[in-house]
Amino acid sequence: MIGQAVPLPKTYNFRGLGSLPAGKRRTKEGVFFRSDALHLLSDEGRGLLRELKVATVLDLRDDEEVLHAPSALAGLDLEVLRGNVLAGALGASLRDLPTLPGLYRMILAQGGSVAVGLARSVTANASQGRSTLVHCTAGKDRAGVMVALLLDAVGVDRDVIVADYAGTEANLAGEWIEGVKALLGKMGVPLTEQILAIAGGSPASAMLETLDLLDADFGGGAGYLGRHGLSDAELEALRAALLQDDSSE
Repeated sequence: MIGQAVPLPKTYNFRGLGSLPAGKRRTKEGVFFRSDALHLLSDEGRGLLRELKVATVLDLRDDEEVLHAPSALAGLDLEVLRGNVLAGALGASLRDLPTLPGLYRMILAQGGSVAVGLARSVTANASQGRSTLVHCTAGKDRAGVMVALLLDAVGVDRDVIVADYAGTEANLAGEWIEGVKALLGKMGVPLTEQILAIAGGSPASAMLETLDLLDADFGGGAGYLGRHGLSDAELEALRAALLQDDSSE
């Protein structure tokens, strides 16, 4: 099922982005992955990343998040890149919290160079038969927008992009969101509907509004990447890296 997590021990929202419809084509398996934080990975989890031939991990968390929960990737033959696409936003006061679409607007405003770097990593790694993984803390907002940008740029169907994003809420339900609630409670943070939506929600409407904004301001994901420095040739290489003919046709 699109958006459903697959087992990576000690994660909640890890999944591949293969077999997604893109018109008469589909995304390739084993090229592009997304996840929540990797700080609890066990030997078994690291072994799975090795089997998946992950060459690059793009960590979208800020310095404080990384300090408190460093990724458990020791011993793996991969590079870890950092990209802060929400500078200053995570420290906003409770009175100034944005809506999810407002948050995603901020990510689009700050994330251009990071998105282009991610696109180039996907292309380069795929050319070597290896894969790329992007993650943040929940694997929902920062990772979700970066994934949506690349999928839209190569022509993945819009309803599929929305479905992949929306599936995150179910993946985070239960143990993950209950842990967040407990932590917020200890901090004295009121568990309002807005705060819980920011923490664990992924309504389809939030991604639909973001894609509409992307169209209005950039002409879609391809236009966004182009505006921030990805050449036409690089975009074609990204499409070649991510897409294949649909064998079901």
